[in-house]
Amino acid sequence: MSNSAASPLPPTPEAEMQELVQKTSEQTKETVWRCADTNALELADHFYKGMLEYPQASVFLGNTIVQDRLHKSMQGWIRELFEHPQKDLEKLTAHQRHVGAVHARIQLPMHLVNRGARMLKHRLKHHLAAVCTDPALHIDALGYIGQMMDLALELMSSAYLRNSEREVRSDEAYRLFSMGQNMSVERERQRYALLEWSQDALFTLHRPLRPVALARLSTSEFGLWFTHKASVIFEGAPEIQAIQESMLTIDTMLLPQLQSLAAQELKAAELITELQSVVDEVKFQLSTLFERQLEVENGRDTLTRLLNRRFLPSVMNREIHMAQTQGQSFAVLMLDIDHFKRVNDTHGHEAGDIVLQQAAAIILNEVRNGDFVFRYGGEEVLIMLVEVSAEVAHRIAEGLRKQFEARDFLVGQGQKLQVTVSIGLAVYDGHPDHQYLVRRADQAMYEAKTSGRNRVCIAK
Repeated sequence: MSNSAASPLPPTPEAEMQELVQKTSEQTKETVWRCADTNALELADHFYKGMLEYPQASVFLGNTIVQDRLHKSMQGWIRELFEHPQKDLEKLTAHQRHVGAVHARIQLPMHLVNRGARMLKHRLKHHLAAVCTDPALHIDALGYIGQMMDLALELMSSAYLRNSEREVRSDEAYRLFSMGQNMSVERERQRYALLEWSQDALFTLHRPLRPVALARLSTSEFGLWFTHKASVIFEGAPEIQAIQESMLTIDTMLLPQLQSLAAQELKAAELITELQSVVDEVKFQLSTLFERQLEVENGRDTLTRLLNRRFLPSVMNREIHMAQTQGQSFAVLMLDIDHFKRVNDTHGHEAGDIVLQQAAAIILNEVRNGDFVFRYGGEEVLIMLVEVSAEVAHRIAEGLRKQFEARDFLVGQGQKLQVTVSIGLAVYDGHPDHQYLVRRADQAMYEAKTSGRNRVCIAK
């Protein structure tokens, strides 16, 4: 029988930080605090100047809005970490974990976080050397700076890892969910969308007067669906690249050549034949793509059949990445049914459910194949419009508002209701955190509510 006792658990980073603050001399903490407080602005400047030299970091930090917000946050973080006396150590450690969670949410690589922390640490030590003439105090202060920043990074890293794993699980669940849609129905819908585009293109080409430009396949209903949804549903399938290459050939080679050959009918006919051939190849690849997939059932709101918000981070992070790398804009609409509680209170919750189902049908009928519609809350719906300008997004939002205003909602036993909606609109502005964009749309929706309802407000 062993007499050895169980090994004690190692101290947590929170406990280590508390111990470090308690055992460090008041003079050392005061010296470091004064140095950090005095030089916080210069330290933040140094951080951004150094980090923006790295192309990978500029994707996250290059936006003006991000710089304005985070520059102040960085100064606050430096002052908070070395504040003396520490007012709330528990709040300090919780904030480090929050920062790590945000880094995971925007998919900021952890090695960039570590690089930035190292730059700050070296710069702060440089400032310390200029004001601290006592060698013993200088050594203690250097140790305190190094340990405090290392512990802060450890807290961030643990939260980063935990949230990254959650995001990975959510991404995979969304991919499986996307694969689990009714493939036969979706296949026919997209084949029809592709056929409709090709017929419109051929009809346009045979007109006596050609238009200024032919509509690109990539911006059609089929193209938007393929770019924003199919690449997730069929991730890794070889047909994806084949269809992408065919679409690129159509949009960048065949259509421009056809447009420029108005007077050369023979050459135009040859190109039209080639265009039809490439479209047929896309049809073939599309059929193969659908036939390869298995059906999986999960992930929709049971009442409205809209996407549930579980997949919102996966979808929005992907759209943000596309916006950063391809320059595409997108927008978020936050739609809320006005006086919905009154519907439930007056007509019953069953009537409220019927209103929600009809509202979902109106929204799905108004948006495009490539857009995403989530049931965000009780009577709140989040709509993500892909590849739209602010003007187009506002026009879509107004169209939705008018559709609700013009409809009669049937709630059983011959009863009809008039239902209006308040909509908040936020266009992606370069900020890498999807929650920032959602909050802006939510705030705009709240403004629409408080300013009279049945209106669209744009986030400032």
